[in-house]
Amino acid sequence: MPTDMTLATDNNELIVIYSSESSIGKQTLGYAKSSDAKLNLINIAEAGLTGTQWSEVADLLGASIDELVSKDHPDVDDFAKDATMSDDHWIKFIQNNPNAIQNPILIQGKRAKQITTPSQAMQFIDVDSAGLEKHNVGDKPEISSNTDGEHQVN
Repeated sequence: MPTDMTLATDNNELIVIYSSESSIGKQTLGYAKSSDAKLNLINIAEAGLTGTQWSEVADLLGASIDELVSKDHPDVDDFAKDATMSDDHWIKFIQNNPNAIQNPILIQGKRAKQITTPSQAMQFIDVDSAGLEKHNVGDKPEISSNTDGEHQVN
């Protein structure tokens, strides 16, 4: 991404900021790919974000830059676990140590969340069970055979 670019947030686009070296990142990617939304996948293990973009992400999350870092993860240097640094220093740390961000970040429009389990990605994905018709609560379901030449077990 160009150095002066900000993240374009759109309600019809799901931005997934993840690391392909993170187990939760890979699993979340699978969930995201099941979405009908346009995807903007940002693998920080290959191409990081700019300082401006990291600041924008933190603002959307309502978090400080250092709160994005998985300080309890073994890949994070010991000094960072209790470090008190400026946002600029944290951004440089993240850019030089992309594994410090173990938990993926999902952004859609003005909604953003750094998830701790892959299933939390479902909050951003419209799920519609294929082939199932929706009925109002209390309506009797249709259980008659709708195929020719096949028999239902009753």
